[in-house]
Amino acid sequence: MKANGPADTVLINGRIATLNPRQPFVSALAIRGERIIAGGSDAEVAAFRGASTRAIDLGGRTAVPGLNDAHSHFIRGGLTYSNEVRWDGVPSLADALRMVREQARRTPAPHWVQVIGGWSYAQFAEKRFPTLEEINAATGDVPAMIMHLYDRAWLNRAAMRVFGWNKDTPDPFAGTIERDRKGNPTGLLIATTSLAALVGVWLQVPRLPPEDQILSTRHFMRECNRLGMTSVIDAGGGGQNYPDNYQSVAELARRNQLTMRVAYTLFAQSPGNEIDDYRRWAREVKLNQGDDWFRMIGAGEYLVWQATDVTNFAKEFAGQPAGMEKLLAEVVKYVAELRWPFHLHASYDSSCRRILSVLEEVHREVPIDKLRWSLEHCEGISAASLDRVAAMGGSIGIQNRLSLDGEQYLARQGATAAADSPPIGRMRSMDIPFACGTDGNRATSHNPWIAIHWMLTGETIGGLKLNGDQNLVDRTEALRRFSHAGAWMSYEEDTKGTLEPGRAADLAVLSADYFSIADEAVKSLESVFTLVGGRIVYAAGPFSNLSPPPLPVSADWLPTNFYDGYHREHTSVQRVSVQQCHPLPRWPGLECSCAFG
Repeated sequence: MKANGPADTVLINGRIATLNPRQPFVSALAIRGERIIAGGSDAEVAAFRGASTRAIDLGGRTAVPGLNDAHSHFIRGGLTYSNEVRWDGVPSLADALRMVREQARRTPAPHWVQVIGGWSYAQFAEKRFPTLEEINAATGDVPAMIMHLYDRAWLNRAAMRVFGWNKDTPDPFAGTIERDRKGNPTGLLIATTSLAALVGVWLQVPRLPPEDQILSTRHFMRECNRLGMTSVIDAGGGGQNYPDNYQSVAELARRNQLTMRVAYTLFAQSPGNEIDDYRRWAREVKLNQGDDWFRMIGAGEYLVWQATDVTNFAKEFAGQPAGMEKLLAEVVKYVAELRWPFHLHASYDSSCRRILSVLEEVHREVPIDKLRWSLEHCEGISAASLDRVAAMGGSIGIQNRLSLDGEQYLARQGATAAADSPPIGRMRSMDIPFACGTDGNRATSHNPWIAIHWMLTGETIGGLKLNGDQNLVDRTEALRRFSHAGAWMSYEEDTKGTLEPGRAADLAVLSADYFSIADEAVKSLESVFTLVGGRIVYAAGPFSNLSPPPLPVSADWLPTNFYDGYHREHTSVQRVSVQQCHPLPRWPGLECSCAFG
């Protein structure tokens, strides 16, 4: 990219990882508008400083390309983030129960106390689940739902009264209600064949009004920005209908208030009639409709519900129902004819094999090898199935579900299978494209550094070494799989994911040096300064004087007022010097109060 005239912003005195093999690290970047126009030494970038250029001294800190979560349920998560008590990273069950006890005292009717995924019993010092007795004692007469990943949920006595559960209540689709000796529900709901049972119950919990959902999404974006995230590929979700449940993000895009780039897919919502969803949506939205901030990129991760498999790794999967293939073939052929990329949930090799047979059938009639389609999760995929993926030009989406659920997977599948779940080493040797994400914030946490730690070590958050050394990656590759590889998945590899001229100025300055700290410390990384499209979207510690204004909260009882996202220890850091500040581009209403050095 040829640069003409001065930069709006220059970053100097940093250790900036570009992910450009020809120039892996630079100390300075020049930014104009949303793009990087130059990178190099401080002296080289000095040529782009003008009278109004803002210069920000990084103080020798490490900066990386903004993280891109290639498989997230960000849109759905944002709608309810403000009214959820997040147990992500909380170190003990005692602390977790204290949080819900405090929240129960604050929560007004008809709202519930909600803990909806993102945590594992293995993270707790006690190494166990809460009991229903503990949950009932903590929450009292306030309805509460506490969900563990996508395998089980506890409903307290007040919640069962709201739902009218009794001994005559049938088990929901894809789940089982635990019952006592007299046949009465205890409050424990277990997923058996899919996540549908848990989602179906959760969708009955009262929601915030639309404007509060918009504000909730802004809080979730701020949390993601704090963790260094600048982009997501949204994988849809159960109960996430288009266009209704996309309105909060769409409205923020219209207001120019997005602080994350959101590439979204469309997830079928009508079991048995999924083709009708896609035919309707094809009339309402076109592939790539939108812009660099909010854009539709295809279909997935459920094209048809019958093709999915169990998300409860403690249960054996019996296989998809007979007749799945006919439904899936109809939808895959339709979206392939539209030339939409698509993404398919598949955890076990038995699922992969049946899905791949359908894709091979469609591929003979409507080629899919140029669509950048993917299988997602693939913990149990075999070498033979990977060969079939490669033959049709497919890719793989990898998430760190086993970093939270590895103990249960090991108990069910055994050590040999667990050590190769997923077989990242084989994917690399076969040059199969793959990108990494979190699957947050239900099946796992939204924290990308937990996922990166798992890629580096193969360890669960409970400290169990699960994945074999052949499937581990180094620091640079882990970063690339969480940035530029995701950009490839959404056909954006030429516009973001690396820090070089012409690319988006999306980056995170980290709280410690990612490339030299101990593996265990990677889990505690966060950003102290995040830019998206050249805009400051998060600043803390040494950059606090550049922080965007605090976000308002719509109601004083909401958990987001009291619990600060992913659990962290607060530390003090020194201030940064900033020279020649000027207003930030495309950030209406933000005034910068810089301390001049």
